[in-house]
Amino acid sequence: MRKVLAVGIGLAWATAGQAQSGAATAPPQPLQPQESAASSVPLPRVTVTGRRPIDVGPMPGLMVTRDQIPANVQTATGQQIRASRALNLGDYMNQELQGVSVNDYQGNPFQLDVNYRGFTASPQVGTPQGLSVFFDGIRVNEPFGDVVNWDLIPTNAIERFDLFPGSNPLFGLNTLGGAISVRSKTGFSAPGLQGQLTAGAWGRRQLQLSGGANDGTLGGFFALTRFQEDGWRDDSPSRVNQLFGRGDWRGEAASAYASVLYADNRLVGNGLIPIDLYRQRAESVFTSPDEARNRVLQFSVGGQFDLSERANITAMAYHRDSRRRGLNGDIYAGFDDFGDRDISPDGVARNGATRGGGFTGPGVVEGTPIGLLTRTDLEQRSNGLSLQFNWNEERNAMMLGASLDRSRTRYDMFQRLGLIDAAHRVFAAPDQIDPDYYAAEFDVPGNNFDGTSTTRSLFFQDTFTPVPQVTLTAAARYNHTKVDNTLLTRSSAGQVPLHELREFRAPEYTDGQVFRRTRTQESFTYRSFNPSLGINWRPVQDLNLFGNLSRGARAPSVVELGCAFDPTPVERVPGTPSLGTAPRSLTGPGCSLPTALSADPYLPQIRATSGELGLRQRLTTDWDWNVSVFRTDLRNDIYFVGVGDGRSYFDTIGKTRRQGLELGLNGRMGPLDLRVNYSFTDATFQSRFYTLSPHNSTADFNQNSAYVGDTQVIGQDVLPTPNASLNRGYGTYRMIRIDPGARMPGIPAHALNLHVGWRVAPGWKLGLGMVARSMAYMRGNENNLHQGAGTDQEIGRYYCSQAGGCDFSGFSQLPVRTGRSFRNAGKVPGYAVFNFDASVEVSRGFTAFVQVTNLFDRKYFTAGRLGVNPFTPGTNGSNGPSGWNYNSSEWQNTSLVAPGAPRGVFVGFSWDLGTPAADR
Repeated sequence: MRKVLAVGIGLAWATAGQAQSGAATAPPQPLQPQESAASSVPLPRVTVTGRRPIDVGPMPGLMVTRDQIPANVQTATGQQIRASRALNLGDYMNQELQGVSVNDYQGNPFQLDVNYRGFTASPQVGTPQGLSVFFDGIRVNEPFGDVVNWDLIPTNAIERFDLFPGSNPLFGLNTLGGAISVRSKTGFSAPGLQGQLTAGAWGRRQLQLSGGANDGTLGGFFALTRFQEDGWRDDSPSRVNQLFGRGDWRGEAASAYASVLYADNRLVGNGLIPIDLYRQRAESVFTSPDEARNRVLQFSVGGQFDLSERANITAMAYHRDSRRRGLNGDIYAGFDDFGDRDISPDGVARNGATRGGGFTGPGVVEGTPIGLLTRTDLEQRSNGLSLQFNWNEERNAMMLGASLDRSRTRYDMFQRLGLIDAAHRVFAAPDQIDPDYYAAEFDVPGNNFDGTSTTRSLFFQDTFTPVPQVTLTAAARYNHTKVDNTLLTRSSAGQVPLHELREFRAPEYTDGQVFRRTRTQESFTYRSFNPSLGINWRPVQDLNLFGNLSRGARAPSVVELGCAFDPTPVERVPGTPSLGTAPRSLTGPGCSLPTALSADPYLPQIRATSGELGLRQRLTTDWDWNVSVFRTDLRNDIYFVGVGDGRSYFDTIGKTRRQGLELGLNGRMGPLDLRVNYSFTDATFQSRFYTLSPHNSTADFNQNSAYVGDTQVIGQDVLPTPNASLNRGYGTYRMIRIDPGARMPGIPAHALNLHVGWRVAPGWKLGLGMVARSMAYMRGNENNLHQGAGTDQEIGRYYCSQAGGCDFSGFSQLPVRTGRSFRNAGKVPGYAVFNFDASVEVSRGFTAFVQVTNLFDRKYFTAGRLGVNPFTPGTNGSNGPSGWNYNSSEWQNTSLVAPGAPRGVFVGFSWDLGTPAADR
């Protein structure tokens, strides 16, 4: 990285020297009499308004103005992003734009879930994705799960970005709720040298450096970012290194460019924390490490050829190579199911709550695995090209294009049982764990994956203005997607958790469970035709009414297909048909994202239908406002649900809906600037379905409600409840029912952003911003019914082992542990956070600034989920060095929360050399 930094500074120095040299060699201009200081007089500020063209798709070339786009498009320039001092694009959108909120499930500022109109772009595999993101026409949603890694987009390389709402078909697959189109700077658009140094709280150090230059024909630009931070929570350092370079050539009738993007980042986000631990010490973590190493190398070439003054061809080709390595330390939740075989040499149960007969004892500390280490390696390579014809007539702007995108993904996962120390770090310790636990000594492979995805698309748009007051827009896209998967799944006789892989068994038996794996190959094809229609009406000058209807589609991602529920009946124990059959997904390893995959059946693609009505108006040269209402309905939506015996998979859940309102006001009064953005988002499930949620107070805790074919006593009769026939016959044990109208977790209904700026004097600015969000439901509370009351006391399974069957009195009942109480509500309360900034231009182009985030040190949470806390004291439980209670009946049901950062003070210095003053 030092070499990269040296090269970047050298390029910056050369750029600055070129700019100074150009200034020195320019011929001197004679001073006109009217330009002399003695004759100059102050003039009032004059604002010239115009229509700025916007590229309406991933590719440039078709130029329409904002008042010709029938949607509430939101735009930000690179200078606005720089002035906000946002760490990344998601951070900026959360502070400034309408309809946006964030969830910090991962506990790292570069790994935010960004929600827009109830749809999400997240770096976390398993999160339902509904937004597409493009960088210079390259789709940066990764093939494995359509995730978006915000840390791989350098903010100081952004010329502008546009947020397009709705199911705009021009942006292709995964554009269910919106699309973000980012354009990079060039040596023509960003000449000069810019830089910024920032330091402050939590050991944060950041250098941003960029420079551009051109001679009228050739232009070059580079951007370098180096970020380091220790993090405000324990064991949470992060490092971000980004480098972007671009070269451009411009001729009389053609232009071309080539660019390269490289990033190598190490992000540590230690995730959610039980609210009880947070109240004791906010900086503590639940478990660590939780590390992601992201790397990307991306190349692109493109250009434009003008066929005439009004017609052109644009083309682009790219190669993107990304890799993500993860190391996650978690509690071993399977400890709760330790049974009779998990005992010490003297016969004491390792889990004092689960010994046969219902005995409740202290549990054994020594040699007991309690932690889980998961290593993942994800490699993704994408290639693509696009070609687009554009006609920009006076009344008619039309495009016709085609694209081809192909990706290949390889995913490997290994797990090992471990221990947890006093700082809640999970570590491997085969010499300290009972040697009977195979998974404590050896890495156990999971369900690994290799797959390709190929998408071919044709698209067009026509923007027609029959009269100056009316613009009609029609667009459509045809997609053809083929997904080819190869899965390597661990085979086993029944469901074997890691602690059931035991050394005392015959080697061939253990080897069969661990190393004998089944290869599954499959291929799926998806086709979709997605149209849109829109209208803009301008009854008077500067007043614009608009509306649109559109359809979009998302083909299931490779991870959703790889982790879909497969109901195909197979023998519970291969070779023993007398023990019955069960769905294929219930006879092998489950799906615990992002660490496992299973055999995958077909899932239908998601279909979106969107509508929007709105109005925008420029009241004066200084004031404008907008209002819009929207609604998007999805069919065949996909969610991570439970289907039986604690197993979770992706499955189709039917219909969902997002609808709401957006309102914005922007203007200035003398030295004051004002921005107000409000949004209401109602994101709801519209079909009934069940999902696993054992820490929800309304879950079904009757073991007799489980899938009948999944009896805990193989080959024996059971006594099911009527609920065992629900959920498509897979039972409702430990599940909740979600009914139409239930609100989706993590999406606040109300969001308000407010910013007031004061130009105290020339070159001196003060600013105060507010980010306010209303209550949101936690994950695990999808039915919105969880209460902080009652317990999770279970009813033991009734079974019969008598030949010929039993009447009701002849059934026996399995023992159960003591129930654990519910004490917290399943909601994240609303909050309002204020941020302050001040800057002063110490000399032309050089500015000093101070930034205070969370000015009033507000304690707040951006998200949460229902869970359990094993680090609890107890009357019967033994506690180890980590605080782990070895009696799981004394664990506490809790709310795990994503805490916001406390007050942070940062100071810095920025420079802007060679950029025209009007652009600063």
